[in-house]
Amino acid sequence: MSVSGQDTTRRIAFVSRYPTGESLRSARAVKALEGVHLLGICEQRPHADGADVFADLVCVNDTHDPVELIDAARRLARKHGTLERMVTVRETLLKPVAQASEVLGLHGMSVSTVNRTLDKSHLKRVLEQAGTRTARDQMIKSHDDAQGFVDEVGFPIVLKPLSGSGGLATWCIRDQQQLRLALDLIEPSSENAVLAEAYLPGRELCIDTITVAHEPQFYSICCYRPSILEALENPGLQWRCVMPHDISGELYRDFIAQGLAAVRALRVGHAMTHMEGFLLDDGGLCFTDATLRPAGARIAPMLAFAYDIDPYRAWARVAVDGCFDGPWERKYAVGTIFLRGVGSGKVEQVDGIESVRQQLGALLVDGRLPRVGCMKSVTYTGDGYLTVRHRDTQRVEEALDWIAHTVRIAYSHRAAPTPANGARPAQWSHHLQYFEKQLNKPAWDDDSLPKL
Repeated sequence: MSVSGQDTTRRIAFVSRYPTGESLRSARAVKALEGVHLLGICEQRPHADGADVFADLVCVNDTHDPVELIDAARRLARKHGTLERMVTVRETLLKPVAQASEVLGLHGMSVSTVNRTLDKSHLKRVLEQAGTRTARDQMIKSHDDAQGFVDEVGFPIVLKPLSGSGGLATWCIRDQQQLRLALDLIEPSSENAVLAEAYLPGRELCIDTITVAHEPQFYSICCYRPSILEALENPGLQWRCVMPHDISGELYRDFIAQGLAAVRALRVGHAMTHMEGFLLDDGGLCFTDATLRPAGARIAPMLAFAYDIDPYRAWARVAVDGCFDGPWERKYAVGTIFLRGVGSGKVEQVDGIESVRQQLGALLVDGRLPRVGCMKSVTYTGDGYLTVRHRDTQRVEEALDWIAHTVRIAYSHRAAPTPANGARPAQWSHHLQYFEKQLNKPAWDDDSLPKL
């Protein structure tokens, strides 16, 4: 209690399906803020390593159901006192958390903010009004809609859900046979619309910000090697993310300027934002997606190695306190490579790790290794990862190349030959699970994997 007798405790409800990995680290960061009494709403209780994080926790059947979140929040409030806000770091939970918060009158992100950022059709309208270029697109509610779009822009095209996470539900359609197969599987309709976009040839990258009161206070660039679509189409490629040491040059100038303008136009309030786009082969740029959470695929933890900061505290400070503790100095280039190979089934053998340790030494700053006996991950972020840093961006790129040529993963089933047209009904039908909210937990967020 304060001197005046007022209760200055801030009761914060943290929402997560499973309080593990990145979610648990983010929850700990909220708990460490001044005056916070941290409560939890989850689908299962934390393991022993997270038992001390929450002062109290309510388990619900479905954290994506705002009605259940409202009921859980009211139960916590009756027991502990009035809640200040409800927060989450999971993209699929942003909307139900915002819906519940509005009903309960809590501080936090509004439903309208979430909708205009996560719903790709709304996002594109906002960006276009702000003068930010986006890919040509059309809402697809029928086979005829899709064919009409192809007739206008030609192949290849990209199909994606109106809202989604991490590119996992994205399809690259290169011919009529693939189009028919995808549409037969998706069955688009007025109730199940998808978004079609023109294919963007170029270099994919992202801009992440910390934004306070709608104004970006910090930004960072991270480059994808190769693009997410290429990684999805080529299971043998070990996908990489690279944060260059110097992002002040001409190469990124327009991308940064338009990205910051887009964040301002979205009026996100207090948030960490993540936007993806392309530097096009023929010049210019395009933005494709945005979200209101710390970036996945180890990009947020990579900020820790680039700037020597705590990215979880940075998110907690902006999400709960509406503050940014910068400015920060970008001290290093950082790169992460996601380990995977060709095949399916269980991981049987991992070769080359000891050579990587001996060759790269102090450049290695983080990593989780594929576990023998585990089923192969279905995502482009693979079965483990290694992160390196150095002041020289080229040295980081060379280290990632060396890892890609050295580390080999063998699985219990060899890869089947890929048909000439690249379309496998079984593989594509597996894509459908990512049109749903229940995304698989990626290996990079699995703290139980062996450390480097």
